Amino acid sequence: MKTTLNLLLFCLAGTFASCGASSENTPVTPQEMATSGQQSGVPQSAPPQIYIYVTEVDKLNLREQPSKSAKVIAQLAAGDLVEGTGEISSNKEEATLRGIPYYEPYIKVAATTGAAASGWAYGGALKPVYAGPINIRPDLERVRALSKFLSTLDTKQLENGSKAIGYVSSNFSSASGSLADAAFLLLEHFLFRMETEGNLYDVLGATAWSEQDISDIYEDRFNMNKYPVTKKMAGNGFRLATGEGMVFPVTDWVKLAEIFETRVTPPMKEYIMENMAERRESGFEDGGITIGLDKLAERAIFWENFNDRNPYFVRAAETAENERWLTLVLLNGSDNTPAYDFETKAANDDFKNNWNLIIQKYPGSALATNVKALMDVYAANGWKRTPKVEEFLSKFSQTEGE
Repeated sequence: MKTTLNLLLFCLAGTFASCGASSENTPVTPQEMATSGQQSGVPQSAPPQIYIYVTEVDKLNLREQPSKSAKVIAQLAAGDLVEGTGEISSNKEEATLRGIPYYEPYIKVAATTGAAASGWAYGGALKPVYAGPINIRPDLERVRALSKFLSTLDTKQLENGSKAIGYVSSNFSSASGSLADAAFLLLEHFLFRMETEGNLYDVLGATAWSEQDISDIYEDRFNMNKYPVTKKMAGNGFRLATGEGMVFPVTDWVKLAEIFETRVTPPMKEYIMENMAERRESGFEDGGITIGLDKLAERAIFWENFNDRNPYFVRAAETAENERWLTLVLLNGSDNTPAYDFETKAANDDFKNNWNLIIQKYPGSALATNVKALMDVYAANGWKRTPKVEEFLSKFSQTEGE
């Protein structure tokens, strides 16, 4: 059980550090299809009146019932916009889209152009760009124009990063509120697709990195103009990251913040700025924790508070996972920074001190409640990593991840 849980944390650490728990490869879930509605004074806890999604694949089937065996009513093109009221099927099905496996429910939606077709579309093929009050939804024609433009760009061509950024800069320079939010979501997702589906690794593959380069990349002080290939990367919306001796490209959230931070809604600005900060100092390297445990606790509390304030944020599933995963790391440690000694099974003093600090500094928080529950189990077992502690952590991981 210990090995399985630690391996899970190790894998999640690598994903979160390079992609942001977010990751975009994670299938879209119903909880991700919501937004705050803050810009019009609508209560943040009010359920969204309307959901708007962009179709992720071409010839997406719209069916009479939520099943791949049901009759096809119509087909949707990549980049189309559909809308719904949040109705989700109780069943889930497996599907592979663009080489990525999904296990998702269906979503009841209606086309926003052409014939008034409505039915069930596979959730893994839909990307939410808005969910909230009808009266402040973004201009659908402008969102559609951007999504259609991005759907024509090949994610394997590096120069398409600058084309996407240029289109947004030219056509959304005055956009604000929900329209700016939608533009950010579409652009960030396209760059992430380039990062994960393209051939950016191959572009960097021939570069001979010096030890100083690796150090500068890790410390986020590498000069992207140093080599022609890195200068080109920067011009197309990417920076460099390093891990396990490898150098790889990641979306440049600093550039995204420069474009959007003054024009998006307040919750989206918070989301962007925190993601930018966490990507500039990931806190994880080769399965180990590289920042103070107190700082990890600050991040977990940030996401807990953010989720409490913005229960219908458009990327709520991602931000909830950020909170859940950071909490799990604070309770369990990571592969190379465990919360206990492998030989003696004794709880690690640094973690114990941090657990006490969390209880003192964040009373009443969910994080403090979970830490206190773990400490009670540890204390009842002589502060040793016993099967009872393992069982607690395993149940916590399964429950919180549901």
